[in-house]
Amino acid sequence: MTKDEVETQAEKSSGQSSSLLKSITSFGSKIKTNYDFRMSLINKLAEIWISVEEEFDRACGRQQAMKLCNTGKDCRIHGQVIIRNPENLTIGDYVRIGRGCYFFCAGGLIVGNNTQISRYVTIYTGNHDTKGDAIPYNDSYVYKPVTIGHSVWIGMHVCIVPGVKIGDGAIIGMGTVVSKDVPPGAVLVGAPQRIVKTRNMEQFNKHHRNEKYFGKLWPDL
Repeated sequence: MTKDEVETQAEKSSGQSSSLLKSITSFGSKIKTNYDFRMSLINKLAEIWISVEEEFDRACGRQQAMKLCNTGKDCRIHGQVIIRNPENLTIGDYVRIGRGCYFFCAGGLIVGNNTQISRYVTIYTGNHDTKGDAIPYNDSYVYKPVTIGHSVWIGMHVCIVPGVKIGDGAIIGMGTVVSKDVPPGAVLVGAPQRIVKTRNMEQFNKHHRNEKYFGKLWPDL
């Protein structure tokens, strides 16, 4: 390589380095000064993280469900949950359970086929004994089973107290405290709970006969 060629190559390299340095400087300046750019970058990173986390949850869901006793076909648990006394838990086919749920199953918990339980749902099947020889309660528990029918949809942050029976096809709105039995097909909201309407049970029963279950039709969700 001649002297002129060396000098030309050096100039090109210098120009490329200068261009790269300017790009990096510009990028850094945008992060520091451009709020919209900074927020779009943060949002994009959050989307990537959520996507990876959800894929991990799906991959682990079947494995977590298989560890439980009395678990039906193709049950999925998406993310970390706490289940106390799992030997007293019976889960039907195609059930989905969201992350952050807490189930205290000592008194017995039955979840029917195709029931969809969203995130951060709390279910208790027992409570402290307040009629004993200490206050506010003694060291014993009073147990009452909870039964959830098939194809029930339970929204986020719902709380279900001991002894409750939830009928087939009921829909429990977000944040509801379920302290009494729920009729089949009822749409329930609030604390205290109240029924705002009843779903179309003719359509519901037709889909049930044809096994048009969410968990069966879309097994990867």
